[in-house]
Amino acid sequence: MRIRRASLILALVALLPSVYSVAAQGQGQNRGAQRPARDRAQSPTPAGTSAIAGRVLTADTGRAVKRARITASGSGRGRSVLTDDQGRYRIAELTAGTYTVTASKNGFVDAAYGQRRPLQPGTPVTLADAQEAANVDLRLTRGGVITGRVLDEDGEPLMRALVTVQRYQYLRGERQLTSAGGDQTDDRGQYRVFGLPPGDYYVSASVSGLGQAIGRGLQQLAAGIGPPGAGGRGGRGGFGGFGAFTSPDDTESTGYAPTYYPGVVSASEAGKLTVAPGQEVAGIDFQIQLVSFATVSGLVAGTDEGVSVLLVAQDSGGLGPLGGPLLAGRVQADGTFSIANVPPGRYTVVARSGGGRGGAPKTAMQPIVVNGENLGGLTLMLQPGVALSGNVTVESSGTPAPTDYAGFRIDVPEANPLPGVGSGGRGGLLGGGGGRAEKNGSFQIPNLLPGKHFIRVAGQGQGPQQGQGRGAAQAQGSWTLKAVLVGGQDVTDQPVELKPGQNVESVTIVLTDRSSEITGTVRDGKNAPMAAVNVIAFSSDPQFWRAQSRRIQAVRTDQNGVYHLRSLPPGDYLILATDDVEQGEWFDPSYLEQVRPSSTPVSISEGEKKTQDLRGPA
Repeated sequence: MRIRRASLILALVALLPSVYSVAAQGQGQNRGAQRPARDRAQSPTPAGTSAIAGRVLTADTGRAVKRARITASGSGRGRSVLTDDQGRYRIAELTAGTYTVTASKNGFVDAAYGQRRPLQPGTPVTLADAQEAANVDLRLTRGGVITGRVLDEDGEPLMRALVTVQRYQYLRGERQLTSAGGDQTDDRGQYRVFGLPPGDYYVSASVSGLGQAIGRGLQQLAAGIGPPGAGGRGGRGGFGGFGAFTSPDDTESTGYAPTYYPGVVSASEAGKLTVAPGQEVAGIDFQIQLVSFATVSGLVAGTDEGVSVLLVAQDSGGLGPLGGPLLAGRVQADGTFSIANVPPGRYTVVARSGGGRGGAPKTAMQPIVVNGENLGGLTLMLQPGVALSGNVTVESSGTPAPTDYAGFRIDVPEANPLPGVGSGGRGGLLGGGGGRAEKNGSFQIPNLLPGKHFIRVAGQGQGPQQGQGRGAAQAQGSWTLKAVLVGGQDVTDQPVELKPGQNVESVTIVLTDRSSEITGTVRDGKNAPMAAVNVIAFSSDPQFWRAQSRRIQAVRTDQNGVYHLRSLPPGDYLILATDDVEQGEWFDPSYLEQVRPSSTPVSISEGEKKTQDLRGPA
């Protein structure tokens, strides 16, 4: 019976991408149907006069790669072609604009033009009308493979186990495990995950709970949250990212916990595997752990309509909603709830009310530790979110003040969001996060979770009209955040403590048109400009070394080796040029401490434009 149910569930998993695709198409069709007929009747896009040409070669031997797919996408009209037998390609009829050029082929890791190693961003190619960019060559790295067996507690092959290969990446500045690919074990317990970029990986296996994963994924679709695996890309070896889910109707006293190689249940204890380009790492065998399951139960007080309770695992490596253990329970009419089949570990219990009948949503959270024994008697008191309100104002040195502030968005990201469910500044499973200012500059952000938050602003306001007559253009000023004041206290670079039941009503966001800028050219040892090099500026004060700090900024040099660092707050900085850094790694304090001795000190004042040339990496 279980085998039949598992087969059905796996079949449904295979259909999930199609469900999301159809739903997205349906949403697009609905939006199109609502447009006026004059907007839908568009003339054919004229063919462009520009082109991009080059070759695709293997990174190891330099051999031509035939029938690789090359795609140019960006601000102009994108196109795709296949390489010929000599690995050459030419994408014609492109309109003027900036393009990202990528190459893909089975057995290789996708590559972008200008990459110095896989997974790095590429260098854009800018085209004018009637221009052809030649020698836009790309090199493809052969994908690596991880293979092995998953065994049960008796050392016997465990079939139909879900194996996920994960790697650490920086998401929103935080180092987190993300899915790189996956597979299902066969009747011999064997799995094989391929197409992996070179790097360090961690392997995990799970055997239960896919039914609820599918159900919750479809619920997320209906709620507009997004498809499974949004936090990381699944590799070509199959699917990835499903964690441990539990069904309240299928209670078991023992079961298999999500297990990491070499046989541990905590991501922090997982064994690291290093995969070189094209390398097959074999023999990664491990036993999945049989543990005692527990039931977590309690009462949600102050219940509303549509209350849900989740258990968010704190030892899941920071995976997203469908990437790590996230267990759900039912809340009865009397407010009681029960969540079965909970493996040992540290969790946060999250109760969330949808508000119902126009009411505001309410939230309650409580950390717990599960050690294999039932845990009952929990009481969660639902509380309304905290509202934050105030005004956006400007300090101008000549730019006309905005007449309409509605183009500015105020974001209130959590300083320490829950993995996978925190608001993160722009909404999430727990809602809240931000909103736009009113025309007069006032704003109100409701339903924020209690806790520490940063306050940020983005966008542009509308200035006085330019020109004459109907339809005259609105001038847009370039404004930079100068200060955030709460009750007169400067909290621009510090988190604000939002306490339950205490709205914050005295926030003043000050913008300025005196924007600072550092620009320069990165050159090699022969004084030649270096393209596609990362330039990182970070505060010399370690207190600002944190995720999404506005005093840390990274850009890439253009085709002429030129970089621009804009809107840095006044202060003392360290700058370096490097090609050996992961996307987002510049927010990691350990990395900044490592590169600090080799960085160039630079100071900048408000509104200053400074030139600082740099020596590139050897």
